[in-house]
Amino acid sequence: MRTAVVFDFDGLMADSEPLAEWAWQETLARYGRELDDQTFREVQGMRVVDSARLFCERFSLPISPERAMAERDKLFLRAVPTRLRPRPGLYSLLDELATYRTPLAVATSGHCRYVTLAMQTLELDGRFRAVAAGDEVERGKPAPEIYLLAAERLGVSPDRCLALEDAPLGVEAAVAAGMRCVAVPSQWTATLEFPGADIVLPSLHEVKEALDNLLEL
Repeated sequence: MRTAVVFDFDGLMADSEPLAEWAWQETLARYGRELDDQTFREVQGMRVVDSARLFCERFSLPISPERAMAERDKLFLRAVPTRLRPRPGLYSLLDELATYRTPLAVATSGHCRYVTLAMQTLELDGRFRAVAAGDEVERGKPAPEIYLLAAERLGVSPDRCLALEDAPLGVEAAVAAGMRCVAVPSQWTATLEFPGADIVLPSLHEVKEALDNLLEL
């Protein structure tokens, strides 16, 4: 029986990819570059700093990754309070988990400033016992560090945790941490493979309906 559930954030709880894509498109356009769908899929699950490094190299940007990240963040964070939306089924699933008295955590590649703002925007404060953010670990997903930190803050062994993820990099991280993992793809990851996932479900609604079985994985 799983005794805790650890949620990814972007693409799983928050429908943040449209905002992230827009912010990166605007940033790259300043330098005459255009973000293609394939490259954007590659960074699903990555920390912003790691995405910025990839974009600077891939598009030969004349700025540092730190500058690229700062320019992107300025646009992205300004848009979050008015444009960020929850993924379908999120609140219903959280309400159901509350009846199980299951401790919950967030293990996200997003940095602390964003996660704090986004959780306030989606009115998620108080729903999670622990949060582990991408800028609190040395290596982002697919390294297991974010998930291990979340489990440590919950006070629960990783092998007693069920992880929910939308991206293959996140599934890899959760499995490497020793957790069981359910993949719930977003529109950007729906065509990808999820090696290591125990099951792939189409939405959080289905996660809620299968919760009894999932917690027994």
